Order: sequence, then C-alpha cells, then structure tokens
Amino acid sequence: MRTAILSDIHGNLEALQCVLEDLQTRHCDRIICLGDIVDGGLYDREVIELMQTLQIPTVQGNHDACNDCYLSPDDQAWLNDLPQEILEEDVCFTHISPRHCQHKISDRIEAWNVFSETSQRLCFIGHLHFPVLYGLRCEFFGESHSYEVDAGVYPLAPDDRYVICFGAIGYPRGGGAFIRYGIYDDRTHNLEFIKLEGYLLPYGTSI
Repeated sequence: MRTAILSDIHGNLEALQCVLEDLQTRHCDRIICLGDIVDGGLYDREVIELMQTLQIPTVQGNHDACNDCYLSPDDQAWLNDLPQEILEEDVCFTHISPRHCQHKISDRIEAWNVFSETSQRLCFIGHLHFPVLYGLRCEFFGESHSYEVDAGVYPLAPDDRYVICFGAIGYPRGGGAFIRYGIYDDRTHNLEFIKLEGYLLPYGTSI
C-alpha cells in the first residue's frame, strides 16, 4: 500500500489543494494527516470541510486542540475528537511523539528515547515543519542515527526502526520555503520525500 502522509496544514487551503492535485499523479492508495490542520492561514474552516469531505484519517495536533481560530462549535468539536495517534501493526502515526511524555523529536537523543519506550518499527510524526529521518541503528549508545534527507526516495532497512517527518504543508521550515509531504510504500519499504515549488505560501509569500 502506498500511503501519502500530510502534516501541518495550518489553514493553508491553497497549499493543501496543490498537494492534492500533485497526488493525482502519484498513484497512492490512501492519505493520512498528522495534525495541525488549523491555526495560521486564512482558511481554517475550508480546510476542515475539505478534510471531512475527503474523509482523510487525521490525528490531533497541538494547534487543533488549542487555538485562537474563529471556528464554529461543531468544527472545534470535530478537532477535539481527533485521535492522538493511529496505530497499524508496527507503524505509528502521531503529531508530536508517541511517548507518554511528549517532547519534540528534533535530535538524535530524543529519537532514541522514542525507540527505547515504544515498540513500533516506524513512527511518522509532524510538528517539526521540516523533514527528518532517524534510525535506531547507531554506533553510539543512547543516540540514533540522523540521515540527511531532502526530496527523493530513501529505502528503509527491514531490520532497523525509524522516526520520520516529511515536513509541513503550511509554514515550512528548514531547507527553504517548500510545500512538503511524503509517501510510504510498504511493499518496497521506500520513503519518498516530496517538495513542491512555485506555489503561494501563507500571507502572500511566494517561493
């Protein structure tokens, strides 16, 4: 199955529409969203409606749970009911971290903490707004291996474990102002990091 993984839309309807259009050429079987679909852009309500219409499975991000958006009670109730994680056999989809005490996974030590406290082979996260890839297999105890990633296909070793962030659709950080998302293919065990250029980002900032 080819799973497209989106995260951190932050009310950026145009960027989300660009991703959905790009996905039509990627032959994916499904889409999963890793949260923070509101708070930042100008179209929070429209983004919620589109996610509901497409019935995209979505986990709750920190901005979904607590925000200053002008949302209807029904829209906020829908956000409040989103799950903290989606678990599928040896794969976890979540926003910040699968650990009970959640910390941003932005370094090799915190990624190792995830591997130490959880059992899933793959953990897909959002929240960071830039792409990362950590592997358990590392020469130093108490640390994980940090891979340099940008756009492209990255094969996963079947006997290793990984924490993966594909980046953000709204408010990208790190490596330029690109709209980013990714695809996981569980048949080939490949990750595809995708960045889209030439689209309008929030508040009129062009790439």
